Amino acid sequence: MRTRWLAAWRRWCYPAHMARHINLHQAKAEHYDFALHLYLLTMRLYLQELGVWDEQQQRASFATQWKREEVRIISVDGKDVGWLQVADLPTEIRLQKFFVSPQYQRSGIGSEVLGNLLATWRTTGKKIVLKVLKNNPARRLYERLGFSVVAEAGVIFRMRG
Repeated sequence: MRTRWLAAWRRWCYPAHMARHINLHQAKAEHYDFALHLYLLTMRLYLQELGVWDEQQQRASFATQWKREEVRIISVDGKDVGWLQVADLPTEIRLQKFFVSPQYQRSGIGSEVLGNLLATWRTTGKKIVLKVLKNNPARRLYERLGFSVVAEAGVIFRMRG
């Protein structure tokens, strides 16, 4: 029952006729602060829950993992609302990071962006993989889009789509 109500509510709040333009564009150097802020904002809660939050360590880790050439900024109607980082390797496509600002979550943006990317990636014949914290609700999005858990290590699930 709750699922039907939620689906009806989403249709009312985000009807199909309310056109929005979602765009992915290459990250520029000036997007680093935006991406870092969104990363810290969204990951803090989950990592604190797991008892492994250390902001300085997270900032340092982010700095070493950020590869601007792999990053795309998600914008909706010209406003930056998220970002993703993808490594296209010889045998797999690895979704390294995927973030949507909290105020835009659960509005279909993540589903639309990732769904479109998956349609393209699947034509390559490569494995599509990602890692997600066990307590991150984004796991449900990934499962809806066809990912399943193939391994786990500590607080992380490895998923394949």
